[in-house]
Amino acid sequence: MFGRVFIVGAVRGLASEGERVFSIIKNNKPAVVGLSVSKEGMMTMKELANAETANPEPDNIEEEIYINGLSEFGEVIKPPPCFLMAMKSADQFKIPIEALDMDDEHYTAAYCKYVSTLDMMRQGRSEKIFSKHVFLAKTPEEFVFEWDDLVNRLKGYMELEMAREEWLAKGACRLARKYEKTLVIVELERLTGVSVHLKTMGCDFEVV
Repeated sequence: MFGRVFIVGAVRGLASEGERVFSIIKNNKPAVVGLSVSKEGMMTMKELANAETANPEPDNIEEEIYINGLSEFGEVIKPPPCFLMAMKSADQFKIPIEALDMDDEHYTAAYCKYVSTLDMMRQGRSEKIFSKHVFLAKTPEEFVFEWDDLVNRLKGYMELEMAREEWLAKGACRLARKYEKTLVIVELERLTGVSVHLKTMGCDFEVV
């Protein structure tokens, strides 16, 4: 027997999304909040949030290009406000919060399963493609979809993200079996895929 899942697609990194997530959690009062981050990722976000240096530097060239591109539509912050504010809101409202994404061990296994050596080599040579790409997006939502199409254009990386979507949906259903009202926050570009899996799994859900 499932409880109801409310799923939010958020633009990862955009400062204004933190305020939106806070409002959604406050107004919906879920029994639990799930995030499309790993346990390790959640721990890292907590450490970065408490660090003396705010908004740390990008980890790689891909993240730098993403941040620069998304900055055309507003302030971009690291860790992503959509997840960080969800963590802070859950703490404020005494709501349990869970990481729904693959942990490092399972992600490594999935990566090895779907991403071939050829995919890795081609992706490694793609920095020039990423840096020279002229984005046509007119909104932050359009930007993240355009970015997703760019970085996951190779079959293996696309299949890896599809595996993540199924994993996230299973995690959401697991929470729905335990809680009457679950709120799940995923990066916007994974929203459709996760929703399809939720429907297939017979989980009662609504996109917020």
